[in-house]
Amino acid sequence: MTTTIDVPTLYRDLHRHPELAFTETRTAGIAAAHLRAAGYVVAEGIGGTGVVGVLTRGAGPTVLLRADMDALPVQEQTGLDYASTAVGTHADGTSTPLMHACGHDVHTSCLIGAAYDLAADDTWRGCLMLVFQPAEEIG
Repeated sequence: MTTTIDVPTLYRDLHRHPELAFTETRTAGIAAAHLRAAGYVVAEGIGGTGVVGVLTRGAGPTVLLRADMDALPVQEQTGLDYASTAVGTHADGTSTPLMHACGHDVHTSCLIGAAYDLAADDTWRGCLMLVFQPAEEIG
């Protein structure tokens, strides 16, 4: 079982590869793989492309932490060396540049990092649910 991850490297990767609402298959796959590596029971395809990881440690409270995964149809102009050059397709078939313009790449990478930290911490009891939500930008 893996117990740690380089969150900044994961963030840059997710930032470089944004996905529109309900098309977050790459991001969801990354989240699911990391949750499994950290020892979580994983359900995929929740609400379309969502992922839920559950880790249970005996009796105790249930705690849920959530991150959103989708990006926006925005042309990135940051000049970052890990800037997005991704293009997505709207439901009507038109193409659009994509960018994580409001932090979902940060939310997702930080929740994955927290998943490892919480799995490695044996002092808590209860049920931990980690939800990676698709399509937050469209409601």
